[in-house]
Amino acid sequence: MHTALTSEQIASYRENGYLAVDNLLDETELASWRQAVDQAVADTIAKDSASHDIRHNQTGEGYYQQVFMQCVNLWKSHATVKALVLDARIGQMAAEISGASGIRLFHDHALIKAPWANPTNFHVDNPMDPYHSQQATMLWIALDNATLQNGCLYFLPGSHRTSRYDTTSHLGQAGIGDLIADYPEWACIKPQPVEVKAGAGIFISGMVAHAAGPNMTLNPRRAFAMLFMPEDVKFNGQQSVLPDEVFNRLQIGDAINDDEHLPLLYSQDAPTP
Repeated sequence: MHTALTSEQIASYRENGYLAVDNLLDETELASWRQAVDQAVADTIAKDSASHDIRHNQTGEGYYQQVFMQCVNLWKSHATVKALVLDARIGQMAAEISGASGIRLFHDHALIKAPWANPTNFHVDNPMDPYHSQQATMLWIALDNATLQNGCLYFLPGSHRTSRYDTTSHLGQAGIGDLIADYPEWACIKPQPVEVKAGAGIFISGMVAHAAGPNMTLNPRRAFAMLFMPEDVKFNGQQSVLPDEVFNRLQIGDAINDDEHLPLLYSQDAPTP
């Protein structure tokens, strides 16, 4: 895994709200990630878990179900995925790029756009989370080439500097640009597509507006994402995918530091697992 970040890359992330890292995974690592994620997704769909934090979105019908197949917290149910995700090197990259002193895993999710899948609407992630932080970040790993044809990511560069926590994410709504109603000042920002090769990673600020195009090919476009939370965040009252046992014991303002469900990947001040 190629984990070294330059000062120029970090500056680009903080300026634009995202950064594509080519060749994050080598060919052998990419094959391992593909195999682990494919198996975990298949098992999760077959099992149809009723757990709040280990779930998928393949029940019911509607626009959102045709955007992508999503499976959440595969690390909790599959040891092979856990070994890949709980990598201190990834946590250190997330800390370096976001400026956080330490990083916990909030959750992972597989994101698979099937052939003819709908576009993913422009949205901002962190307003939905149980914590709010300008240092929240995500690592999105391309398991297939992500192209204009099969649904690569799009960004509104710099939008993380003016996004707010009092707006909804708009994820799942039919209008791909509905978010602009909340941010009319963003209407003049040109959406930037980011095509990447399989094995690349894209770091995404939790406050940057992003979307993905439709899959207009005959093959799925697979990706795997990990959402990271700074180690010192406080609970804001929202559950999101927090397990019930964690959510039910938290009060607004409490530190979110559950090592079982939100493992520490990296900290400047403490040993990592």
